[in-house]
Amino acid sequence: MSKILTTLTLIICFSVTINAQKTTNIVENNNDFAFRLFKNISATDSTNVFISPISVSSALAITYDGAKGKTAKEMRKTLGFTKDKSGSHNEFTELLKYYKQDNVNIFKIVNAAFAKEKYNFLESYFELLKDYDALIKQADFIDDNNREEARNEMNQWVLENTNYKIEELIDKSSVDKLTRLVLLNAIHFKADWKFEFPEDKTRQMIFHHPNRQYIASYMHTKQDFKIFQDSTLTFLEIPYADDLASMYILLPPDSCDIDDFINNLNYEKFKFFIESSVEDKVDILIPKFKIEVRYKLKKNLMDMGMQQAFTSRANFKGMNGRSDLLIDDVIHQTFIEIDEKGTEAAAATAVVVREKSSPKVRYVNLNRPFVFIIKENYKNSILFIGKFMNPQE
Repeated sequence: MSKILTTLTLIICFSVTINAQKTTNIVENNNDFAFRLFKNISATDSTNVFISPISVSSALAITYDGAKGKTAKEMRKTLGFTKDKSGSHNEFTELLKYYKQDNVNIFKIVNAAFAKEKYNFLESYFELLKDYDALIKQADFIDDNNREEARNEMNQWVLENTNYKIEELIDKSSVDKLTRLVLLNAIHFKADWKFEFPEDKTRQMIFHHPNRQYIASYMHTKQDFKIFQDSTLTFLEIPYADDLASMYILLPPDSCDIDDFINNLNYEKFKFFIESSVEDKVDILIPKFKIEVRYKLKKNLMDMGMQQAFTSRANFKGMNGRSDLLIDDVIHQTFIEIDEKGTEAAAATAVVVREKSSPKVRYVNLNRPFVFIIKENYKNSILFIGKFMNPQE
C-alpha cells in the first residue's frame, strides 16, 4: 500500500524583528512566502482571510526534511528555502529556538509528532524532528478506539498550545487505519496595544463592503503613529506594548478593488512601506473584529509549484527509506480577535502521513476592506496576515 501525507495548517500574518545574522535568510524567505501564499488564497476567497504563514512554513519545513529528489526541489522553491538543505534546516530550527527564549513572551510556537507505534521510520528523520524541539509520541492508528484516543490527544495538545482557540483541528476523517504520522504545529499570540483604544470612544458606524453596507463597532483613538500615504494606499503601523510587535494596516483608496490591491502586494513593497513611514498624529477608526477560518491548501500549494508532493510520484524517502508517502492535503485553521485592549491570535498545523490508497492630524477610517499584518519585532518574522471584508462574518 502507498501512503498519504496530509497537512493541516493555521495561518496568521504577524511580523517579528530579529537581528541574529544566521536567521536572516530564513526570515526573509518566510516573509516572501507569506505574501505569495496570502495572495494565492485571497485571489479565490471573497470573504475574510486570515493565515499564519510561519505555522504553515514550520509544518512544511519538517515535512521537507523527509523529502528527496524532485519533490524536495519543488518544496524548496515553493517555500523559498535555499539549495543548501541542511543550511535551511539549521536556520529554521535556530529561529524556533530563538522564539523559545524568555524574552519572547508575547507569542509561542511549538511542534509535535504523533508516530504510529512499531512503524519503521528512519531514526535519522526523528533526529531531525528533535532539532525542532518537537514533542514525539507513539500512537496506535490501527485500532478504532485507540485511533480516536490518539486523535483526541492530538486535538487536546493543539487546544492547550493555542490557549483554547483552535478546536478540533483534526477531525475524524483526517486519520484512519492507514495513518502513520501526524506532525503538528501550533502558534499563539497575545499582546496589548501600546496605546489602548478608550472603550468610551467605541461607537457603531457603517463598514462599506463592495456589495453592501454593514454596521460595525469602531474603536477610535488619536495618537502618534508611523504612517505612509501616497496615491496607492494608506499604510499604518499600530504598535503593541513595549514595541515587541506591530499590526500593519494597508488600506487601498476607496476607488481601488481590494483584490487588485492585494495582487500588487509583495514583501519588497511591504518593507518599502515600513522604511518610508514617518511618525505623525493620526486619528484612527478601526472596527473590532473576530475571525475564525479553516482552509485546505493542497490546490494553493500546487498552484505555487509544490505539485509532486501531492501525487503518486512523491518522494519522501527521508522519512522511511521508501517512496510510498505523499501529501494528501494541507488543512489550515486560524483565529484572531482584536478589541480596545489588544489582539489575540492563534494557528495550528497538522501533517498526517497515511498509506496511499505631524502638525496636522491624519485621518484614517477603516470603513472599507483592508489588509492587516502582524509582525514581531525580535526577528521581523511575519506571523499573521489577513484580508478584512465583512465585520459580521
